[in-house]
Amino acid sequence: MLGARRNNALVQPVDVSYVSTGALAVHVNFALPVCLKTQDEIAQVLTKAGRSISRQKTENPDITALIERLNQDPSPQEKDEVRDQLKCIFLKGLEADGIPPKIAKSMTMVFANSTMQDIDLSLAVRSESIILYLKCQSVETLLRLKEMVLSGLLLWLLNDVIKQFIDSQHRIHLVIKAEDYNATLFCLNSVTGKFVISSVFRYIVING
Repeated sequence: MLGARRNNALVQPVDVSYVSTGALAVHVNFALPVCLKTQDEIAQVLTKAGRSISRQKTENPDITALIERLNQDPSPQEKDEVRDQLKCIFLKGLEADGIPPKIAKSMTMVFANSTMQDIDLSLAVRSESIILYLKCQSVETLLRLKEMVLSGLLLWLLNDVIKQFIDSQHRIHLVIKAEDYNATLFCLNSVTGKFVISSVFRYIVING
């Protein structure tokens, strides 16, 4: 099945294979209608940016060194310094990979903070909403991602990126569905062999 029609538009299917790799589906919903072309553009640019950041983290030794500093119990000031340096490196890399400068700049805080939490953007697709597949390396990482959503931090970070594509009056909502969260948690538990019980919820909705 290639997709289901909704409101006379083709809805792209959710790629459930990403859940099996430890990626959590985070839905970005819009309070007001946004044209499908714009939603596709947002998803495509986010995916391209996520791949750029992944490549940079693999190839750039300066990023590796900064990540290693985070494993040495840094002070809050040192964390801020690492974040600022990551933003500068990521900005240059994103622009080199063809992301428009203004959009690239809005993305640096998202990717600097997610990198510091060991979270990767694997894919962004348009389905019933824009879905971000955020890959977590461990159960602890998944719990940190959940906290980023509950605290409103992830919404705040993404809001600036989304506003590069749509009118600033639009409000966005982040939704994590219970079945998605529990599936990712089960996958990560299975990999580590250590089962962590997390509070069960129907879904989390964070409004922007």
